[in-house]
Amino acid sequence: MPGTTRIDREARILILGAGPGGLSAAHFLRRYGYKNVTVFEKLGRVGGMCCSITEDHQACDLGAVLVSSSYREVLRMARSVGAKLERLDGATAIHWDLEQGTAQLGGLLRHVLGDTSLWRYLLLCLRYLVLRFRIRKIVGRTGWTGIGGHADLCVPFSAWLERNRLTELRRLFELPVTTFGYGSLDEIPAPYVLKYMGLRTFLALILTAAPFAWLLPSCLVARRFRWGFQRLWERLAWELNVRLNVEVQRIERREDGVQVTYRHPMQMLGNATLDADDQAVFDYLIVACPLIQTELEKILELTEEERWFQARARYIPYTVASFEVAGLVLSRRIAFVVPVPPAGRPMLVGQMHSDNELMTFYARLAHELPTAEDESRLRECIVQMVTALGGHINEQDDWHSYDAWLYFKHVDAEQFREGYFDRWEQAQGKNRTFFVGGLYDFDYVEGVVRYSRELVERRFVG
Repeated sequence: MPGTTRIDREARILILGAGPGGLSAAHFLRRYGYKNVTVFEKLGRVGGMCCSITEDHQACDLGAVLVSSSYREVLRMARSVGAKLERLDGATAIHWDLEQGTAQLGGLLRHVLGDTSLWRYLLLCLRYLVLRFRIRKIVGRTGWTGIGGHADLCVPFSAWLERNRLTELRRLFELPVTTFGYGSLDEIPAPYVLKYMGLRTFLALILTAAPFAWLLPSCLVARRFRWGFQRLWERLAWELNVRLNVEVQRIERREDGVQVTYRHPMQMLGNATLDADDQAVFDYLIVACPLIQTELEKILELTEEERWFQARARYIPYTVASFEVAGLVLSRRIAFVVPVPPAGRPMLVGQMHSDNELMTFYARLAHELPTAEDESRLRECIVQMVTALGGHINEQDDWHSYDAWLYFKHVDAEQFREGYFDRWEQAQGKNRTFFVGGLYDFDYVEGVVRYSRELVERRFVG
């Protein structure tokens, strides 16, 4: 451990949010000897968008699912707490024609190749890897400081593909980008995809979908947590001071500290639970909850600069629904709907266990703020797809969940060029406040965790 730190290890630190960003920040602070770290979570569980359930004695994920060998920080955490992984061999496609009412399983490679020969496709993939290797020091590091100086990268990813004569790879990149909730290739700035699709992740994507995936070492293919992604965070939280069901009412940032007024459940003898109002003073605040401006302003008076940052952040409305489906077993654990459907229709279907009827359906929603109409239309589309595939939703034992949220906190390519992230980094620590989460790297679990570690080591430990 370093002999001196920028911030004293006795400092009282409050973290808002017990998702991957908040828990990993608390984890790294604890590793570096910070003793007075408290995490407030408004929900009754930890994990954020890593949500897992147990159905028929088997774990299923209703959010983040996959990890690859590029998830080095996540895998390191998993080893430290004994979280087990299992391989996720193979992916398939669902060719769905809603107008004709037909659907067919299989043929993912055929869809990805299109009119391109396999050998040419492999050469294009190799070309991408060479180009990605050349810019590894720009997009491979944590955060986005200095990215605005590379205007050739700060364009939509489809434009980057065209400029580098890789347009024929478009269908391949749509699978982990558009279907996983990051928007169309015409929307998402190239730096996000280039960071996400590094060498290891790109190879894992290709090899996991290969028919011979089961022959490969597990480190080369995608994997999942045996007991669910959320259970990793639950296990990590055992060693941290996490308080659930906390309703923060007001945060006042002053020169001498951060005063927090909050309501929390107080367990009494027997089964009675009362809500208690309380106040506490901390030295520093780490905001790890979703950065939605209207929600933050209910509890925290934002500075003019913070409002400027918030006003430029964008989101994508995304959802996951689950049903028990009888009479249908996917040939692979994951099925991509091809061609990628428009908003409001399922883009990705998961069945984590072939002997378990629970299936998950992921979709981008049509409205910026999810509505009841979105849920109704999505369910109708799911029923039509399942029926076309020869299955049916088990109405007598219908395990149905529906979760919708604003996903993928990001900015557009213009903000990359204009130095948005340089301004953010300069603002970190002002008013005794720090921010962590997907916005500052890329909105996937590994990016969130890497940024939390970077912030702790650079801003706290020094």
